Amino acid sequence: MKVSIITICYNCQEDLEKTIISVISQTYSDKEYIIIDGGSTDGSTEVLKHYNDKIDILISEPDNGIYDALNKGVRLATGEWIICLNAGDIFTSEHILSNIFNQEIPQSKSFIYSDFYLYHNDGTRELHKTNREKGEIHHQNAIYRKSLHQQYGYYIVTHPYIVSDLLFFLAIPASQYLKISTPIAFVKDGGVSNGLWCAEQSWAAKVIYGMDTIPMIFYRDIRLRFGLWRQKVIKTIFKQ
Repeated sequence: MKVSIITICYNCQEDLEKTIISVISQTYSDKEYIIIDGGSTDGSTEVLKHYNDKIDILISEPDNGIYDALNKGVRLATGEWIICLNAGDIFTSEHILSNIFNQEIPQSKSFIYSDFYLYHNDGTRELHKTNREKGEIHHQNAIYRKSLHQQYGYYIVTHPYIVSDLLFFLAIPASQYLKISTPIAFVKDGGVSNGLWCAEQSWAAKVIYGMDTIPMIFYRDIRLRFGLWRQKVIKTIFKQ
């Protein structure tokens, strides 16, 4: 089963190479690598040139943001399965794709996902649990059949960013999900999805799908805002 690995990037020179190395080091042979660069100006193109012979499809041009870039990659993909691994993220093992696809996957399953590791700049990492029933799914730790886009559409492109990946994922029936025990990827902390706006959008989506309640959203929103304010105060104190 051919797997299309899509990496989107924009001015991520410091993180891009380790993601590329992680992908091309995979022992699973039936794969293609697609990189969609948003027209970087920070030296990322030099990294891409260096690994050009390892990249099956490379597009470097201005785009309309994260989800526009993802849609470009999806439309170019020729694999039966798709996984999106953004610049800075790496697979947990060079054998992870082989371990997944060397086993028989039921035809009734179209979405494979796992827990994930979030790693920080200080080198520490923490395991985060995922759960489809609670709407907790992580994009870089999800591998799904490309045909799902024909049924449920592509990622919604809007500004500011919304949780288009979560909206797409939750449209897929839970019966098509298959959770595996081994985390698929290490994910770098500090992405767009960690922001307050995306968190609020995520909570709203879960209410729509009956996975959360409005009172709980208000409670989480207050906690998150207080946490962000506290971090800001601490940083201000230590700078003085």
